[in-house]
Amino acid sequence: MFRLVVSCLCLCGLLLIPMVGCQLNRSFATLSLSQINSSEQSRKGVAALERGNLTEAEERLEHAVKLSKNDINHRRYYAEVLWQQGKHQEALGQLDEAVKRSGQGNASLHISLAEKYLIIQEYTTAYRHADEAVRLDSQDFRSWALRGRTKRWQAANQAGYAEHTAAMLHQAREDYLRAASLAPGDRELLVELATVQMGCGQPEQALATWLSVQSLYPQEGEPVEVLIGKTETLMVLHRFDEVETNLLAIQRRGLNSPEVERQLQEMTATNRNNIRR
Repeated sequence: MFRLVVSCLCLCGLLLIPMVGCQLNRSFATLSLSQINSSEQSRKGVAALERGNLTEAEERLEHAVKLSKNDINHRRYYAEVLWQQGKHQEALGQLDEAVKRSGQGNASLHISLAEKYLIIQEYTTAYRHADEAVRLDSQDFRSWALRGRTKRWQAANQAGYAEHTAAMLHQAREDYLRAASLAPGDRELLVELATVQMGCGQPEQALATWLSVQSLYPQEGEPVEVLIGKTETLMVLHRFDEVETNLLAIQRRGLNSPEVERQLQEMTATNRNNIRR
């Protein structure tokens, strides 16, 4: 009986050998010569991009794309090189083509498109791509932040009714809050959130956000821009004693402009008057 079992196992093993061989052959067969060459061209193109040699990077990455048209990473790098050379429409075209060839959708491609459309102030298209990135990956804080940034920039740069501008800012605030819930330690994100909260007429919430930003740095190690934002918010809240303290801190950082000196003098006088009362 034992010999029969061993014989059966050996027979099964012999039958499996050609199956495994077929699987291995299939794995190696997926890498064609053109794909190997395209990967090599892409690698050299990215290296040239990192060295700042945009001419070589463009040539190699263009070659890589021609050799492997469905590789979205080659197109992404190629688009970046084109963008850095000011060839914006060509870069956007490459990213659009990458989106078409990505199958189920790629959130990072839409993020890249949204960022670039935002730079050239095409806000409607930028928002559409940011919104698609949110749909594809709602756990990526960058998508939410980008959608909020699109509305914030649109509100700041497009003339319109006050009610319409306010609605855009409130929409931006909601997106920033969602992004902050996913990345509570992102300093740049929190700075943008505080700015939007001020635009929405919420100085108390903005102050809380500035304090959160400040807590992410060592004591007295925050950038002066953070102190300025916090000081402006305290000014709106009429917390003049704290404004004076922050202005002194700004001066110690070396920003001793005439405007800072004027504000400091005004705050000092205001606080003295308050004490006398």
